[in-house]
Amino acid sequence: MRRTGFTLAATTAFTLAAAGQGWATTTSGDITTSWGDRTRIEVTWVDRDSFRDGTLAVADRTCDDRTVYATLTVRTGSGTTLASDDKHNTRGCGTTADFRGIRATDPGGIKSVTMTLCRRTAGTPDQCETRYTAFNPYNPSFAF
Repeated sequence: MRRTGFTLAATTAFTLAAAGQGWATTTSGDITTSWGDRTRIEVTWVDRDSFRDGTLAVADRTCDDRTVYATLTVRTGSGTTLASDDKHNTRGCGTTADFRGIRATDPGGIKSVTMTLCRRTAGTPDQCETRYTAFNPYNPSFAF
């Protein structure tokens, strides 16, 4: 899996703004893991190729001295899977780390965005759960 940041290039952002889209759809979702930590995401779908104005909150609810983090994965129209950088909450017990300005674009379209929440475990692979996928409402053929 290739990792990349979800940031629009200035020329792409300009093109989207010039397109004059007057509507958008916002989707949101929450994950509460089996061990108790939580994350929430909200993104605004602009068209078949992009979402913007995303916010992500990563909450440490278990107070177990383990770092908790979320990863977003975008599945594109060409079948490519792109993962964001991990968004960590390292502040500890009872805190929430907020991340704003999450966006992605792909000229082949975006099929979906998936959210995975993980926690660090010493000496073993991190414990992760993927419990949220949002399908792009402007690409109904992608919802399969």
